[in-house]
Amino acid sequence: MKSALTDVLSKQSHLCTTTDAWSSNNRSFLGVSIHWIDEDSLNIRSGAIACRRIVGRHTFDVLAEMLEGIHREFNIKDKLTLTTTDNGSNFIKAFSMFAEVQRSIEDNREEEEEDDEDEEDPPVFINLTDILEETQEDYSLPPHQRCACHTLNLVATRDIEHALTQSETFKRISRSTLAKCQGLWNKQHRSTQASDTIQEKLGCQLIVPNVTRWNSTYHAMERLNTCILTKQQEFYEVCEKLQVARFKSTEFTFIQEYVKVMMPLAKALDVLQSDRMGFSGVLVPTISILLEKMEEMKREGRLHHCNPLVDAIISGIKRRFEYIFEDTRLLTASAAHPMFRLTYIPSDKKAQVVSDLKAEVHLLETQSSGHRQTEDDNPADDGDEVTGYFLSLRSAIELNEVDSYLQSSETKLVNAFQNLPLMKKVFLKFNTGVPASAACERLFRVLY
Repeated sequence: MKSALTDVLSKQSHLCTTTDAWSSNNRSFLGVSIHWIDEDSLNIRSGAIACRRIVGRHTFDVLAEMLEGIHREFNIKDKLTLTTTDNGSNFIKAFSMFAEVQRSIEDNREEEEEDDEDEEDPPVFINLTDILEETQEDYSLPPHQRCACHTLNLVATRDIEHALTQSETFKRISRSTLAKCQGLWNKQHRSTQASDTIQEKLGCQLIVPNVTRWNSTYHAMERLNTCILTKQQEFYEVCEKLQVARFKSTEFTFIQEYVKVMMPLAKALDVLQSDRMGFSGVLVPTISILLEKMEEMKREGRLHHCNPLVDAIISGIKRRFEYIFEDTRLLTASAAHPMFRLTYIPSDKKAQVVSDLKAEVHLLETQSSGHRQTEDDNPADDGDEVTGYFLSLRSAIELNEVDSYLQSSETKLVNAFQNLPLMKKVFLKFNTGVPASAACERLFRVLY
């Protein structure tokens, strides 16, 4: 199986990996998944290349050494466009020190997740002196991408806590409602008799939130909301029988509003962790659409209780994802994806992004012309100036691939690049890079 996967990977021009560390039964593991875009179907393909035991503490240098070793073992080091990880401080530090290309805007903007295994605060700026003092090893890692889903989860958990400080009214109703919800979840989780009562009365089980699962609180509240809307009397009976405090009408309204506010964020999470849509170019449009929906909700002014929640989410998104609208690679990836083109590129950056696309196409054509020239068996003769005229004309025509692509309305990947071979290569180069590390987390769920 390993040899077969290695053979497939050897035929790819661009690859990306996701990695995550996991602890189970007092043992730690490092998992690595690999992803690429099939050049014929343009669908994303994935595989698992490692699940290795981490002996001792998983410090930044240990992680860097293991990752580089795995990349070399599969001979993929020079093909990697990026590696996606969560916001753990050890991963952040490893890539800050050893990545070939730094995403400094992202690293400076976003708050690192606390990592109990790393007692050192992750530095914002790294210089050569720091590296030489802390380690004598010199590892080489690909460019780094923080998991967008993990970052959105931080918005949905940490950042919404700021809403509690903005309004005493929101704080009171939020805490009273969630306390009663938690009471129901605890009853079902801890008692089979309570679980049977809920099943009998409501015709389903409640969803119990799990802090390690993205969207779990939203899905738990969504299930409660559905039960309240469709079986309110039975819901009251469940609360009475399980001796959970009766919900007030204002608390029902709060649950409805919470689900309404959190739904766009939950949908964005689903898109970003999707196997089918895991292209780099999806990140900028997804966050743009999410921000538009939240700001539209704020403008409508139809919420009674959850306006502070909307404000906290908007603030969190802007703060944590500001870097993506400055990241040349992510903007080019979005423009090179036929579903988006220039739609979600900031107005003041569109001209530069188009220029970057044309520069990429020109580079590919230059490389292709150079390759053809080295393979040409005919020696140069006095007619080179004449033939060179036609080669220059061909280059100009090839550059028009960008204009043809941008003017097209075709959104299906294969069709969009049918007569645009250079733009297809640009798409493959910039969109090989999953925005979330969900694949690696799913690997651990299967194994452990």
